Parts: sequence; C-alpha cells; structure tokens
Amino acid sequence: MRIIKLFKNHILALLVAIGLIVISCNADLALPNYMSEIVDVGIQQGGITSPVPDTIRDESLSDLEFFMTEGDAKRVEAAYSKADGSGIRTYIGSEEDRGDEGALTNIMSLPETVALSLEQGIDASSMSDMTGKESSEKAGASAPTPEQMATMTPEELAAMQQKAQAAAKMQEQIDADGGKITMKSMRIAVEGGLVERSKLVEGANKMADEMGSMGGSIVTQRAITYVQQEYEAQGISLSDVQNSYLASTSVKMFSLCAVSLVATILTGAVASHTACTIARDLRRKTFNKVMHFSPAEVGKFSQASLITRCTNDIQQIQMATTLFIRMVMMAPIMGIVAVMRVLATHTGLEWTIGVAVIAVSAVVGVLMVLTMPKFKKMQKYVDRVNLVAREILDGIMPIRAFGRQKHELERFDEASCDLMTTQLFTNRAMSFMMPLMMFVMNCVTVLIVWAGSHGVSDGVMQVGDMMAFISYTMQIVMAFMILTMVSVMLPRAEVAVERVDEVLATESSIKEPRTPKLPAADGVHGQLEFRGVSFQYPDARQDVIGGVSFTVRAGQMLGIIGSTGSGKSTLVQLIPRLYDVTGGQILLDGIDVRDLPLSELRRRVGYIPQQGMLFSGTVESNLKFAGESVTDENMREAARIAQASDFIEEREGGFASEISQGGSNVSGGQRQRLSIARALAKRPEVVVFDDSFSALDYKTDALLREELARTQKDAALVVVAQRIATIMHADQIIVLDEGAVVGQGTHEELLRRCPAYLEIAQSQLSARELGLSEDEIAAVMDGSAQEGGVR
Repeated sequence: MRIIKLFKNHILALLVAIGLIVISCNADLALPNYMSEIVDVGIQQGGITSPVPDTIRDESLSDLEFFMTEGDAKRVEAAYSKADGSGIRTYIGSEEDRGDEGALTNIMSLPETVALSLEQGIDASSMSDMTGKESSEKAGASAPTPEQMATMTPEELAAMQQKAQAAAKMQEQIDADGGKITMKSMRIAVEGGLVERSKLVEGANKMADEMGSMGGSIVTQRAITYVQQEYEAQGISLSDVQNSYLASTSVKMFSLCAVSLVATILTGAVASHTACTIARDLRRKTFNKVMHFSPAEVGKFSQASLITRCTNDIQQIQMATTLFIRMVMMAPIMGIVAVMRVLATHTGLEWTIGVAVIAVSAVVGVLMVLTMPKFKKMQKYVDRVNLVAREILDGIMPIRAFGRQKHELERFDEASCDLMTTQLFTNRAMSFMMPLMMFVMNCVTVLIVWAGSHGVSDGVMQVGDMMAFISYTMQIVMAFMILTMVSVMLPRAEVAVERVDEVLATESSIKEPRTPKLPAADGVHGQLEFRGVSFQYPDARQDVIGGVSFTVRAGQMLGIIGSTGSGKSTLVQLIPRLYDVTGGQILLDGIDVRDLPLSELRRRVGYIPQQGMLFSGTVESNLKFAGESVTDENMREAARIAQASDFIEEREGGFASEISQGGSNVSGGQRQRLSIARALAKRPEVVVFDDSFSALDYKTDALLREELARTQKDAALVVVAQRIATIMHADQIIVLDEGAVVGQGTHEELLRRCPAYLEIAQSQLSARELGLSEDEIAAVMDGSAQEGGVR
C-alpha cells in the first residue's frame, strides 16, 4: 500500500503508537478475565480464591493431614506458621503454590473435600469405602479369648487395650452423631490406631477416581466450601471476605480502565500529530512542486485538479493515516492478544472463533468487491465538480450577460449528480456492514452459549469462563469489524496518495541548468536576442512559433503585433522560460537563457501578463512582490512611471490601502497599471509587456509609453500589442501570422512593405494618420513593394 510509505520518516512515532496500543489492548482484554473471576470467585466462591486458606486452625490442619502422604503433609506444614495463642496458623508459602494449578492447591483440595464430607457425617456402612475392608474388620473385631491373651506380650496387651478403648470411644461418638461417622470419630480411630493413614489416603484417591471427569470441578467447589466453614469456625465474616475480594477486583478493573484510557488518549495524540505532520509535509512538497511547474504541467493536470490534490486529497490522506495508526494497527494487535487469551482458557470452544472469522471475511470480501471500483471513480468526480464550479464562478459575468444561468446550473447539477450517485451506492453498500456484523456477532454469541452450556452442565466449565470466552470472541470479531470500517476510508486514501504521488513524480519541463552561466560583468547589458526560435506545445503536431529572429538592446523598444492566435503571447513567454524553446536560442546578455539560473533569469526579466493578477494585501505588498530588493523609492518611482500614483494617493491609506484577492476592488485599468508598476519596481534588464496596454485609455497609454522611453534607458522593452498606436514609435516591430514572422521593421517601413501590418493599421487608423495615398495602399496590398519587408 502506498499509504504505508508515508510513515518512513515517522518510525519512532509508529513504535510509540504500537507500544501504547499493546498496553491498551492488554488492559482491555484483562477485564473479561476479572469479570469471570467476579462471577466464579466473587459470587460462587464467596470471594475465596484458593482451597489453600489464609489461616487455619491447628486442629483442622492436623485433620487434613490424615488424608495426605507424609511428604505432602511435611510440605503443607512448612507452608504454615506455628500456631498462635488461639491455635491459628497463617499461610506463609508462595502465591504460586496456592494458585489454580499450584502444588499446595492440588495437595489440599482432596483432603478438604473428604474432611467436609466427614464434617457433614457419612454412614457407618461407608467406612469400608474410606479405610478399606481390612481396617473395617479390625475396627469391628470381637475381643480375643483368654487363651489368645495368655500368649500376648505386655506391649500387645496394652495396644489391644488401647484399641478396645478407642473403638468404644469411637462407637460412643458415632452414636452421639446419630449413627454417622464424623471427623471427630475419624480422629479417634486414627489416634487409637484403628485406621492407618495410608488407607485413608488410598480411600480419598479412590473417591476422586469415582468422580470421573467432573471430579476436578466438584473437588474444587467442595474444597472452597470447607474453607468457608473453616473461616466461620475462626470467627471470620464471610461477607467481609467476599466484599474485600470484590472491592480489590473492582480497584484492579478501574485501574486497568484508567491505563487503557490514558494509553488510548496518548495513541490518539500520537496518531493526530503524526497525521498532521505527514499532511503538512505533503502539502508543502506538493505546493512547492506545483509552484515550479511550467504552464505545460499545469495544463496537463488542470488547475481544478491541482487544487483538489493539494486540499481534498491530502485531507483524505490525513484522515486515513490517523485511522491507520488508531484502528488498522490496533485491530491485529487486539485480535492476536484476544486469540492468545482464548487459547489459554482451554474451554474447547475455539472452533467458534474460526466460524466467526470466516463469516466476517465473507461479508467484508463481498462489500469490497462491490465498492472498490466506485471509490476509485469518486475522486475523479470530485475533480469534475471543482472544475465546473470554478468555471462558473470565474465566468459569472458572461453567464449572466448571455442568460446562461440555467444551462450552467444543469451542467453543475450533472457533475454533482454523478458524484452523488457514486457516493450513494458506496454508502448504501457499506450501510449493510453494521447490521451484518451485528448478526454475525449475535449468532456467534448464541453458538458459544449453546455449546458452553453443555460444558457448564457437565462440570468442565464455569459460567465465568464462558462469559470471558464470549467477550474475547467479540473482541476478535470487533477487530475484523474495525478493519472493515477502516476499509471504507483506505481505498479513497489510496487513490488520493496515488494522485498526490503523480504530482510529486512529475518533473517540470523547465529545469535548472546543470552548469549555470552568468553574463560577464563588463559585457553587454540588457540585450535580448532570438536566433531562429521555434516552439511546439507538448503533444502538438506542429510548431506554433517558427524561425523567429531579432535583437533588441537596452534603451530600445521592440513591438510585436499580429492577429489573434498568431503566437504573440507564446513568443514572449519563452523569454522568462515559462516554456522552453524547442528550436533555436534565446540569448540574454549573450548567454542562452537555458544556461542562466532561473532565479537570475527572472530577476533580470520583468514580465507583465495579459491578465493583471493582484494578490490580497496592500498596494505596497503587491508592488514589492519581487522581494526585499524593492525599496520604497523604487516602488514610488515605478508607480509614477506606470501612471498609478494619482489613483493610489486618492485611495484611503495610499500605498497601505487594501487590495482584495485578484484585485477585485480596483478597475481593470488600475489593476493593469499596478501590474506594470510591480514589474518595473524590481528594475529589470528586459521588460516584457504581454498586451498589457489593452485596458488603458489612449491618454494613459501615451503617457506611460512616454515615461518608459524617458526612464527605461538601461532596459530593453518588448511590447505585445493589439493597437498600432502602442507600438508605432517602437525601434523595431515584428508582425506575426500563424507563428511566422511576416513583417519586420519600423512602423513606416512596414506600412509600405507588409500587407498584414497595413491591414491591421487600416482597421485602427485613418488614411490621413497612415500618411499613405490610395495608390500606395493598393500597391502594398497587391504585394508590388517587397523591398525591406519579409512576406
């Protein structure tokens, strides 16, 4: 993708954003796990997190050790402190050992389950299940005969007497407990030697084996119940334990939310700053590139398209880069972290994620196939709307003058409707995305609940785990959903990047010389020479200018005249290198203009275009447009020569008076005079007037030419004109017709030798002003006089 290349100078910002996104995603995805613990531990287990209690009575711990191997009992003993004055022992082991799969958890869970059963009482007939048949027989065996007693040693007799006493005591306890074996009677049996510890351990393990696949869940739950009863026996309030757990878990969840909030805000700040920086740099590079374009490149793209590319397209890129950092990068990270957490739950429902991803991918694929071609067309329609709107606004006066408002409105409506139709199609297509995504998410939720309910029913899954799995799955689906939402913007941004790259990749046909040359300080000054100059527009089939040669020196004036479309403006645009010649040479002070640095060439040439363009600001800022080299004295002198001083001083503020954009608050003649003054203020060597006198009245025209002749002794003047009166006093006049020179000489010479010039003169001057008789005019028009003229 082209948009990724925009980040090559912002790698650090991307790394920071990725780090913040990882923090945010981990914080967000830790919340479902805490929610699961609130349900499973906080509600179902009363806030007791482990079968290994924080505190336990010494007597209770001794009871539990009956059902442990000697090694396990020693390990448990080491994990608890010595009993205090109240007989309470405190856990001092590691948190890892008392975790879900911790060593002490596995050791103590089964004994606690057995002890709980004994606390509640079991039938005496079940004694054999716990101690084994042999032990039961010992406990219920009859007293030995006198003969047997006579053969016993004193130690055996004492042991037998002790067992008999224990059995009697045990029976009394069983009777007291309603004929059930309890922990008290079991303690008597163990202490009296009626039951061996190894048999109790074997019996407990046999009980766990008989529970089957549900054993783990049942053992854990019953072990937690034992801990609850143990806490109550110690006088600890179970509601306080639960509230304490819920409060601590809530604090953790709020902390995670705060971390996620801060990380998200910082990510947004980084994304916005990076996107704005990219847009600023692109806008600067694009505008700088456009500023160096020749009219050929501007014509290739069109002004409307260049404006769109510098504004709307870059705005699209800025929005897309922000979304890329905040969402496109977040979605895969969120999905990966969620998948890792889902796989860690071991619920057996992982297959539902595959179903969800396939469904989402199918929806996204169909929508992209439908909308992608339309997105590519959308920017072209935006160009078209801008072009038509610009044309209508620029031509508002002739449109009104010819009553063509309805036609232009229809033309604009057509361009606008094309854009509207495309946008409606894409928006309608993408509007299906959210309902379809919600349908997929709801179906997946139902699927998880249906499959998970069987696990909860079978005891292999807890309700909280199923709820957490649903949350993780929704996060994964949301990650794909985010990518889909961003995919609406990315195609337009990709087209925008392509359009901006096209501008940046376009090389101007006017380039700086590889080996610049400067005129000698003691050489000629203000001399302009054309040597067989020809020019052809790009992609044109033939020359529009051909074989033009002339020389004009400082203090001289060259006039150029011809019919409309004869190539006059094109010819003078070659002097400041708005276009480059395709044949021949243009020399300024003896140096080819293509060998002069562009800044130096344009410093030496003052160019006044046909349309006098002024910029918003003041009169002074416009006249000093050439830069700091223009002094106040130069500015005022230029205004006086251009016959602009009078109306400037009449304006409120004088040279500090405001000029509207394009010079719309001054008349055409005033605008033209200010344009002339702007060019003269920088004191150029060559002054080019491209039909710049057309908006002036005859009196102002004459006064201006008189001042130019008097003051511009060090500059060569090149004047393109439609009026004979403007150039009739020029030192040399060139007559153009279809790009070729058909006459060259002074006014008097051309009247007698150039039919094309005479024809123009006849349309503007009377016979008396021409100073020619009817016969002389007829002879010229017949082409009989050829001397001195070129035809």
